[in-house]
Amino acid sequence: MIGAVAAFVFGLALTVFPSTMLTGFGLAVPNEAVVLSRDVGVTLIGLGVINWMARNATGEPLRAILVGNVVVQALELVVNAGEIAVGALPVQAGGGLLIHLVLGAIFVLAMTRAR
Repeated sequence: MIGAVAAFVFGLALTVFPSTMLTGFGLAVPNEAVVLSRDVGVTLIGLGVINWMARNATGEPLRAILVGNVVVQALELVVNAGEIAVGALPVQAGGGLLIHLVLGAIFVLAMTRAR
């Protein structure tokens, strides 16, 4: 449920307030960035819906959803850290790394407890 709420909140913010979200991460806001932000936002909303609807799942379906969420968080962590390292993302975007790390840890913990 935590993953569902986080995905929905960030997705909604990226969709409705793309400029605010982008400037909050220290990024410029050309039209292309707004378009991409909204695309990412609606994808996150979809992920949030999947996670919410699967909140009572068990067995292999639950494991598949948890693994998918771990992969999303791990790849976001790696990609964003690399972008910060090469200067493609400003250092102030580093707060997002903590969010991906915490969400990833929550999903890994859920995987260890999944039945």
